[in-house]
Amino acid sequence: MNEFILLHSQTPQRSTVGHTIVLSKEWNVLIKNDDYSHFQKNGKEYFVFGDLIAPKETLFQTKDKDIPKLKGNFHIIVIAGSTITVFTSFFSILPIYMSRDKKQISSSFSWIEELAPYPLRLDKKFILEQLLFNYGLFNRTKYQEIQLLPSNSFVQLQHGTLSVLKHFEITDFFKGTAKPKTASQLSELFIETSKSYFPDTHFDIAFTSGFDGRTLVSCAHYHQKNFATFSFGRPENDDVSIPQKNAMALGIPYRYFDLGAPEYCNSGYLKNAYDFTNANGIGNGFIYAHFPYSAKAIAKKSKYLLSGICGSELFRALHSPGAVTSQAMIDIFKCDNDSVLRTQLKQSITLVALHRQEFETELDELVEEIVAFKAGLPQDISLNQKFYTVVFEEIFRKFFGQWVAAQRQQLHIRTPFLDFDFVTALLGSKYAGANNDFFTNNPLKRIKGQLIYADIIGKTNRTIYRQKTGKGYTPRDVSNPLYRINIILPFFKKRLQRKVKKTYLDNLGIVSGIRQNKATLMDLLNETTLFNTMELKKRLADLSDFTPEKERDMLLMSLAIVYNIRTKKTNLKLQSA
Repeated sequence: MNEFILLHSQTPQRSTVGHTIVLSKEWNVLIKNDDYSHFQKNGKEYFVFGDLIAPKETLFQTKDKDIPKLKGNFHIIVIAGSTITVFTSFFSILPIYMSRDKKQISSSFSWIEELAPYPLRLDKKFILEQLLFNYGLFNRTKYQEIQLLPSNSFVQLQHGTLSVLKHFEITDFFKGTAKPKTASQLSELFIETSKSYFPDTHFDIAFTSGFDGRTLVSCAHYHQKNFATFSFGRPENDDVSIPQKNAMALGIPYRYFDLGAPEYCNSGYLKNAYDFTNANGIGNGFIYAHFPYSAKAIAKKSKYLLSGICGSELFRALHSPGAVTSQAMIDIFKCDNDSVLRTQLKQSITLVALHRQEFETELDELVEEIVAFKAGLPQDISLNQKFYTVVFEEIFRKFFGQWVAAQRQQLHIRTPFLDFDFVTALLGSKYAGANNDFFTNNPLKRIKGQLIYADIIGKTNRTIYRQKTGKGYTPRDVSNPLYRINIILPFFKKRLQRKVKKTYLDNLGIVSGIRQNKATLMDLLNETTLFNTMELKKRLADLSDFTPEKERDMLLMSLAIVYNIRTKKTNLKLQSA
């Protein structure tokens, strides 16, 4: 996909890629290729990058504050006289980066990194955030000189001044005065809005064992679209075996990417882990190598991939630590004592492999920022809504946005659950995960949001409505109280299994991929001043299919950071402790 960078006219242009367009006396835009749209209307000029799902006439009639209401994942540059405005789409899933001197604005971290006219200094607080939360918590990036634009914001360049302006505050959606929607009204709204996201040409849907993908499959089938489905994992993985069986019953095309196959583990894993790690600053490519791997194959036959990302986070009440919500993130909201919170953050197991003396000052400062951030959250919303403010403003764009960034290098990624009209309607109802109890484990309370999935599927495909998911129950079990026992039994069965046996963690071929490339990764760790090399090498040597997930993810995030720092050729100056 195309990328752009706005350069102040005094900034040297050293890139050998792309072509330059003069926007004003002060600003030029460097564009990587010709994959963009250019319009002129009513004295304004528009450059559209990515996948805007709307006629150009709709864009011309849209005011600045309403840009997030447009469908798709895109960037837009608008020139109106002496004013230049740079937008990104809803929830800022596609990022905008800025240099601290405010002379570079780009859709691409790598490009702004390449063209920086000064040495770039590593930001150690960003590394700490990555290890604690699996993504940056604030608007830092890998370098002190490059910032990430805040969520739901846009940049305006006017009379030599750069301003960052907000479209809206997400907390406003928790205080809506409109009449709440029923489950039936919400399901009908999604069925109707989803139609806009399905292309008229052939496309692929990520179809796993959960509710998100099968909801999209159900709607696409209902709208009589031409599509195929896919998933990835080892053949015995629920995310392969269940959709494979479901697709066969539906008579729709399905293929899976075998992440246990020798050719993937031996060569495909490491290359794609590197690609993901470098796609957007630093991402944990050693866990998510399968995203670029599958996207490259899908792109050979399709220009569009429909993804159900963020659906579960919109509907369900998050209830356990994991990659999306780390233990450190949970501690921020569960801990009522700031002194105890400081201790918990500083003693997190995810920091165990660092050379702590290299991070003492930065860790102290970051912890104080986190305490202040928590205190600054609105007081007139619930604890769970405070938590979901972070989910919507930070996790969506930084965690799931990394998936999109890695895949969109190959094809357009469409995310129907991230629709402005649908999300705002959902957040005004009792069915939103944000409006549930904080971290509830009650299965009957947690299915409240799943009622929307079930209602959508029940109205669009009765076969899928009765097909069992990876949770052990069907959409019908969710919507019909007579079948609720089918939800309770799998819930307690899974809890019992977790107590009596260790969790197997190689369903995605991650440990196998590491195992096949262990010698290369050991070499990678030979030179690093930031991490305890001996600690990481020991953990790498001991990694198994049953290593606790938190410990595995810490190791792999550390590897991603070390790889990214070592392989970049930019002249770095590490910030002194």
